[in-house]
Amino acid sequence: MKRLIFLIAISCMVLISSTSCEDMDSNYREYLDNIPTYSPAVRNLRAVSPELGNLTLMWDIVDETHLIKSMRIVVKKTATDMRTIEIPEVVTEYTVTGLELQGYEFEVFTIDGYGNLSIPVTETFTPIPGRE
Repeated sequence: MKRLIFLIAISCMVLISSTSCEDMDSNYREYLDNIPTYSPAVRNLRAVSPELGNLTLMWDIVDETHLIKSMRIVVKKTATDMRTIEIPEVVTEYTVTGLELQGYEFEVFTIDGYGNLSIPVTETFTPIPGRE
């Protein structure tokens, strides 16, 4: 008798839990449909130095959704000495001028139409002509 009650109780619990989970999707469906899609990051960041003090940064863009509207480059000389370059269009290369002969850290972002930044792609380059 105890075994029969135990089996009935287990069966009821399984039935209740499986039917109640199916309705849970309706609680968050509106959030799934409205998930913001952020701007895709650049790929294959590289640089060449055409002349002393200048670096031409180049990257690849894969944007099948056409979300990218502009670009941003952050040039870090030190942890506290940095500058931001805003590019109002989508480009695949940019020449940074006025650099000293030392290593610089570059962060390249893409920006979508809502101002959302992509994940930064970060590399360190030194503006020495002939070195890539």
